[in-house]
Amino acid sequence: MNRVQEIHRRNVLMLKLLWSFYLISLLVNLIVDKSIYVLYPPVGLLLGIGLLVLVASRRVPEFAMFLMVASLYVFLLSLTLKYPYLVNFIFLGLIPLFTLLYLDFRAVLLSGILYLATAIYMFYTLHDEMFAAVERSDIVYIITFGLFSTAFSLFFTKFTKSLWLKAEKTGDQLSSILQNVEIATWSYNLSDGIMRLSEGIVHISGRPLEAFKGDYRILTDIVLPADKPLIMQAQKEMVLDKRSIVTECRIVHQDGEYRWTQIRGNPYFNELGHLERLEGVIIDITERKRLEEQVEYLAYHDELTGLPNRVLFNMRFDQYIHEGTSLLTIMFIDLDNFKEVNDAFGHSAGDLLLKEIAGRLSAHIRDTDMVCRLGGDEFLLLLSHSDARHASKVAERIIASLSSPFHYQGYPLVATPSIGVCVYEGGPCDLDQLIREADEAMYEAKREGRNRYFINSASSGVTSYV
Repeated sequence: MNRVQEIHRRNVLMLKLLWSFYLISLLVNLIVDKSIYVLYPPVGLLLGIGLLVLVASRRVPEFAMFLMVASLYVFLLSLTLKYPYLVNFIFLGLIPLFTLLYLDFRAVLLSGILYLATAIYMFYTLHDEMFAAVERSDIVYIITFGLFSTAFSLFFTKFTKSLWLKAEKTGDQLSSILQNVEIATWSYNLSDGIMRLSEGIVHISGRPLEAFKGDYRILTDIVLPADKPLIMQAQKEMVLDKRSIVTECRIVHQDGEYRWTQIRGNPYFNELGHLERLEGVIIDITERKRLEEQVEYLAYHDELTGLPNRVLFNMRFDQYIHEGTSLLTIMFIDLDNFKEVNDAFGHSAGDLLLKEIAGRLSAHIRDTDMVCRLGGDEFLLLLSHSDARHASKVAERIIASLSSPFHYQGYPLVATPSIGVCVYEGGPCDLDQLIREADEAMYEAKREGRNRYFINSASSGVTSYV
């Protein structure tokens, strides 16, 4: 609402006050004088009609504001001149308070000036009728009161207006935020059974606001079927348990994709303790969920190759031990000439080579196995239900696969592997010890000429070179 509209709205309020004041004074004088012609000429009626026409036209709301303030003094002055009662002078002191409704410095200042002028005029003109017991020199008190009243009104206007403007600014900012971020407010009134949502639901669901006019089932219909029990549980907690809720669920967007949302709700009760309505917000947390998934993925995977890291490798090994899997093979792979490739072609070539090797290693294992990048040019393989014979076949396939050259900017690159194998056949188990034995076997393969594998049996302690 702009300033002009606000002034018009307050003009309407002041007009109602003026008419009320006129009718009350008319009623009082009618009771006292027993006549409907108690005010002649009928100044209040004429002013009221004139202001009514002016305010209704909406053409000059600021001029109407000033005229409204002046009319209050004109009406009260005309009333006092005909009926010089002290009560009318008291009412004169209330007009500056009425003017505060505008929260406008100009209106307040005009009211203060008119009060002083009217009060001084009444004091001297009607002194014998209204102030016979008061010395004429006491006019200083009336002037002091008028100045104090005006100063207070100006201060009050400044203070209140600053709060009002601050609240308006905050409201505009909040409105802007709610319109530009994917947050929707919702309210469900139990008396009419209608769900009301804000514009934010348009951004979240991709559907027009009109599509949600009706009962709450229109909203729950777009919740992913697998997540609907979460919504039912949230409703139960609010309605039956009378508790606030926070739940996360997925909704189906108009484009067919699903969006993660966080739904917050609060039950509200009437003075008798009966549930009256449910209100809350719906927040699109898809981006947050995506980041959480990304962080979780990076916590268990190598950023460059996308392979599982040592943390996930340990978890898979512990899972197999917990399940009682007795035949497990650990392979430790180190690339023989990776440093030369890095030195000759740069780290970008080395990174591409590592990605290619990761892909080839993954192609030679089963779904129940795992390839892990330790770091640099070192990899670990975990083979389930794998004895020395099976491990040998896997190692041979890996050596054959990595013997094929990689091509980088037209140059063939070869990174042969040295593979150390440790077979776990049951008994006491320490993964770090198994990896150390596989590492030792890998160095044995390097000492024997590289591009080969060496098997170390963890159960018997016997090593064999193939």
